[in-house]
Parts: sequence; C-alpha cells; structure tokens
Amino acid sequence: MRPAAARPCVMNHSQVFDLPALPATLPTFVRAGLSAARRLPDTPQLPHWALRVRALRVDPARLQAYQALCGLPQGETLPILYPQVLATPLFLHLMTRPGFPVPLLGLVHVRNTVEQRRALRADESLDLCLRVGEGREVKAGFEFDLLMDCAPAEAEPVWRATMTVIRRRPRPPSEAKPQPPAADARLAEYLTLSAPEDIGRRYARVSGDYNPIHLHAATARLFGFPRAIAHGLWTAARCLALLEPRLPAPPRRYAVQFKQPLLLPGRAVLRYAPQSEPIEFALLAAGAAKIHLTGTLG
Repeated sequence: MRPAAARPCVMNHSQVFDLPALPATLPTFVRAGLSAARRLPDTPQLPHWALRVRALRVDPARLQAYQALCGLPQGETLPILYPQVLATPLFLHLMTRPGFPVPLLGLVHVRNTVEQRRALRADESLDLCLRVGEGREVKAGFEFDLLMDCAPAEAEPVWRATMTVIRRRPRPPSEAKPQPPAADARLAEYLTLSAPEDIGRRYARVSGDYNPIHLHAATARLFGFPRAIAHGLWTAARCLALLEPRLPAPPRRYAVQFKQPLLLPGRAVLRYAPQSEPIEFALLAAGAAKIHLTGTLG
C-alpha cells in the first residue's frame, strides 16, 4: 500500500488566507442561507484559494464526544477521519466567502479519500490547510475537490484528504433515473448499523456542520428529502468503528463513495469481505438492495 506523500499546503494558489483560529460555523450557515438562491454559473470558475490555521490544538472534550458518538475507541491518536472534522469550519468558511461561485447549500458529498503516513497524536500541535482543487463538468452537474493537509506544527504533512462534492443540475424529464448497482457478492459478512432520528443534530454539535438536511425532517424537505438524512462523514465513521478492529494495524487509507442517503431514523447493514486487503465494504439499507455507500479501508 502506497503511503500518503508529503504535499505542500500551497501549490499554484494566488491567495492564501492565514486565519488565527478556526472560524465559527453557525454564522457561516446564515451566510449560506442568504446565498442559497444564487444561480450556479454555466461554467463556474473556481478561485485559487487556500485557508490555513497554524498550531491548532485538539479539544479533548470534543474529541471524546466525537469518538463516543461514532463508536470509536478513545486513545492517544486521532481517528483517521478526525482531522477532516477539524477542517469543517475551514471549508464552510471558504465556500461562503464573497466570490466563491458555487452556493454551499445544496452541495452533495459524493466521494471522500483520506491517507495518512502515521496516525496523528491527540496532544500534537497541528497545522491544518484547506485548498480548492479541480472542478469539472459531469453528467449530473458540476463537481469539485477540496484538498486538506494536516501536519505536526512546522513539519511536513502526514495526513491528507480529498473531499469531492457536486452541485447537481436538474435532470431532463426525458432522462431515465439510473438504476442503482447491486452489492458485490463477495461482501459476505454482515454487521448492523442504527441511525437514530437525532443523530444529525448530535453530530452537528461535535463537528460544527449544521447543514439543515441533517437536522430535522422539516428543514430537509426544503431541499427535496422526505426526512433528515445522516451525515456522510458520521456514517463513514460508524463503518470505520465497525471495521477497524479487523485490521492488523491502524489504517493508512480510507476511501468511500456515497451513493444514496440514509434517511433518519434508519437501519442499515454493513457487508464486507473479511479476507480482502484492504477491506472492501458496502452499506445497504436494511431489508433492501439500496446502497448507501461503498468503500475500502486498509
């Protein structure tokens, strides 16, 4: 398995914003609501921006709350997804800055890949950087990448993530809805996962992500969902909690592809291939062939 290569925080970016601390997230969603009606340009031009926070310290109480909520064990190192949780205020702040062409509300998280050369310690002072990656037109709309690096203070990055989101365009009435793929028959082992109705609100308190599609059925219906949906990174963290004990060592790479939302409250079945390296898995709706996400962990 190829470890994450060190990558400088800023590469070909014309504007780098050094922030003294992580910004508050609730004002971000107020700004996002005010810009929600803004039309997506036909050919969005993404700005060459990067945000950076230096010497960040992890709040032990918030980390423990996150671990408890996701079913992850407490220890001296950060879960592989946690630096991305720390970066939540950065990407919310970036996408609501004046001049960013894509409205925050309505974006859908479609893929997520995290790599680390080693697990970061919970007591380390961290430099965290977020930058805008590539954008591209795809059949469903306009998608783009957000690139994150995390490093011990004044050192080379040892953790990185790519978060891919999409702003969907309306499907023409004549276009048939694509059929969901079937789960891989090799994923023969089963584990169960429950998502209570309030998990979106509880996850918002530990992550700072108060996206209304995750909070209440009434706010989710404003965006076309019949009920609130589970946050993708919470769902990925619950899969991580169930699968990581089956690894011989802490994970070096975790990749997921989000397929269909998990409505709240909900139950799902985690199917995985125990002999594969990395572990391949899929999260399916309980009693149905609907796939919520697929991924690999190793």
